[in-house]
Amino acid sequence: MKFKTKKRERILKNMVELNLSKEQSLINLDLRKKEVENIVMGIPQLSNITSRVALVLDFSGSMRNLYKNGTVQSVIERIMPIAMQFDDNQELDLWIFENGFTRLGGVTKENFYGLANNIFNQYSMGGTEYAPVMNDVYKKYIKENPANIANYVIFITDGDNSDRGNTNKIITEASKYPIFWQFVGIGDDSFSYLQKLDDMDGRYVDNADFFPIYDINNITDNELYTKLFDEYPGWLSNPKVQEMIASQGKSKGFFGGLFGR
Repeated sequence: MKFKTKKRERILKNMVELNLSKEQSLINLDLRKKEVENIVMGIPQLSNITSRVALVLDFSGSMRNLYKNGTVQSVIERIMPIAMQFDDNQELDLWIFENGFTRLGGVTKENFYGLANNIFNQYSMGGTEYAPVMNDVYKKYIKENPANIANYVIFITDGDNSDRGNTNKIITEASKYPIFWQFVGIGDDSFSYLQKLDDMDGRYVDNADFFPIYDINNITDNELYTKLFDEYPGWLSNPKVQEMIASQGKSKGFFGGLFGR
């Protein structure tokens, strides 16, 4: 009985923390920005760098409750300070995906509040395919708007995908370009595919990391940011990656040919 009571109390506490006023959310953004700054100070590879930051959010049907209860909004607000730290215009580029994808543009202090609820009410949920949205991230950063900076993509999902063959092709080809994919699995799925993807052979450089979080609402900001910066600094310091950044924009056209979009 005591265990159930404590569990209910924890759920209620999380619900309160997930549904904040805009004023409190803005205060939290600034506090989290300082948390990111403190962590970055201890990582030489992240000092004084400019990097575009993207958040790719699962919009499959199994994510419904996480959009409705405020969890996805909380994720957006916890990732935003990373863009505020590294992005030259402090914007977080946002995508949602299901079987297809939607490129939603930049998230800033002016438009972040209530964004997850707006997304939920405007778009239709579907299945889970990674490849189409990954192709569009590539198109934006490498073909449409190339720049001599790194691109850091945080990819949030609650389950494995149905297009593993195409995803394998994309992650392999993408290893030749300056995009780092940080996959985060939320919930109780086994994430067997992402576990394998993390260590997949045949790539020019290791361009992806993965970690699971059973309950993202019960991990501190410090723990989350520490996990998110685990492999990214090492990727940045790789001489092959430095060469890719210096020559970014010299695309071979693989992705457009694969999907024709």
